[in-house]
Amino acid sequence: MRIFSARPRKYKAIVLGAGYRGRAYADYAKAHPGELEIVGVADPENARSIPAPRYWKDWRECLADRPEADIVMITMPDSLHYEPALLALEAGYHLLLEKPISPTEEQCREVIAKALEKKRLVIVGHVLRYTPYFGHIKAILDSGEIGEVVSIAHQESAGFFKVAHSYCRGNWANSKKSSPIIIAKCSHDFDLFAWWIGKPCRKVNSFGSIKVFRPENKPAGAATRCSECPAHIERNCIWSAIKMYIKYDNLKYLFADRSPEAMERLVRETEYGKCVYNCDNDVPDHQTVNMEFEGGATVCHVMAGFTERNVRTTRISCTRGEIVGNGKTLHICRFDGNDVETGVPLVLRVSNPSRHGGGDFNLVAAMLRMLSRDNPQEIAQVTAQALESHVIAFAAERSRLEGGRTIELH
Repeated sequence: MRIFSARPRKYKAIVLGAGYRGRAYADYAKAHPGELEIVGVADPENARSIPAPRYWKDWRECLADRPEADIVMITMPDSLHYEPALLALEAGYHLLLEKPISPTEEQCREVIAKALEKKRLVIVGHVLRYTPYFGHIKAILDSGEIGEVVSIAHQESAGFFKVAHSYCRGNWANSKKSSPIIIAKCSHDFDLFAWWIGKPCRKVNSFGSIKVFRPENKPAGAATRCSECPAHIERNCIWSAIKMYIKYDNLKYLFADRSPEAMERLVRETEYGKCVYNCDNDVPDHQTVNMEFEGGATVCHVMAGFTERNVRTTRISCTRGEIVGNGKTLHICRFDGNDVETGVPLVLRVSNPSRHGGGDFNLVAAMLRMLSRDNPQEIAQVTAQALESHVIAFAAERSRLEGGRTIELH
């Protein structure tokens, strides 16, 4: 099924980074070849995992060639967002930029300022607002049927397997090499809060630490790699890389090569095969953030790393009703007993096979719609809003590192 109706022309995109996120966005071109074409891919190892007429090993070579395209999709590691983003904007491309914009607040502000100066659209990969589930919440709140938001209690249950993979062994384990977890993982949620409430956040404080993934918690006799660990220890280890990448399939979708041989090499030779108690990790495995928005609405966000499922649960208390969501279904109540008539927005009703509940494809589709409308005010507004979640996240991390001090945002 099509995401939206035909437009005057097809858009062309370059992908910088052919990892899981790059492939997720590029797949839109496969599903809708009349709307988007991938004309080039830059990646040192996996470029050819995305079909395209041109390939580069290095993103610098790609941008230096100035390929004819409308959009640059930047889906490389966090530390490689800032420089190509500035160069692409300077060259006149629009950006689909995987979150975060950059690992530092100063660089995030610089990228958005450059986009506004060049009148280019920047869509950050906050895919949740493009899903039917979260879009339905927004539609209900905007309708006014249950009044104004008073408070939001929201838990991001990150899943024990995903936290060990991404934030202990993986690309986001060390904030100095990538981004703090509150930015890399939870900027999704802060984007939702700012979007739902529609007012700026004014105060933030945060608490969190590494509870489990510490050297002193390593079992006596355990090896530094799971493949070398004594069998009786590995068998009973929740975090065994052999279980996570070879025996079970939960995480294989993240890799271009999912063959048994590739998974064996992954466990034997890479960071993903390390003991979770001997990794180069410094990000919290649990964190709580409290926010106050203009007008008095408050939000409590809990990132919990030790949960069975990777899911978000939400309770939104409003002046005339409430919304309770379990990540799949919503219970909506009006205190006066009347029915709530607002449904899922029309633009989100068409199902599609992409991940994040269809959000990956819907985000790309929304970007193409905006480019087609070519409304300078809309482009500037959407681009500027991309910064809001990052400002909250950076303030939360600053607060955590300062013992929970309240940070005022202006």
